[in-house]
Amino acid sequence: MCSVSQPRSLPIKMDWPPTILIAVGAMFLVCGPWVTPARAEIFNGSGFEAIDWSMHIADAERVIGSGASRLRENTHGDYEYLRVANYQYLNCQYALLMNFGPDGGTLSEIVLTHRGDVKAEIAEKPCRDGLSRFREKIGRPTSVDHGVQVWRLKTTTVTVMEGRRGDLQIRYKPN
Repeated sequence: MCSVSQPRSLPIKMDWPPTILIAVGAMFLVCGPWVTPARAEIFNGSGFEAIDWSMHIADAERVIGSGASRLRENTHGDYEYLRVANYQYLNCQYALLMNFGPDGGTLSEIVLTHRGDVKAEIAEKPCRDGLSRFREKIGRPTSVDHGVQVWRLKTTTVTVMEGRRGDLQIRYKPN
């Protein structure tokens, strides 16, 4: 005859509610050392390598350097942004804006704006070449509509808008 023994209970008794156990487990997974910050995937301009979407304005100021001016939006006094008037990116001069959330929040958007000039078509060739290499690097856009192209990457949405006079704007937003 076969005898079946009862399983032994552990000497440690845990009276924690399941929600606490789940919360502690989730915190361990999210805050674990293997988790990297949400990097802004496409930034290859000077200083962009170190940018991530969880940055606050002081951190981004240190990365961008002395050319950045910290400003506050007049209409919504809680929003700050960094501005660099002449930022070299993709072989072209852009005005760089880095917008941050309210009350010292994290990076919410990066906007690069190039103002074209109808008379300076030859000078615009480096800008067009830089933008072409950029498009090759990130692949085919997920949507195209009247001069606006959008790419949805892993952590970043990239929008490129081209105007009639050679104006160009590149926007990065976290997903």
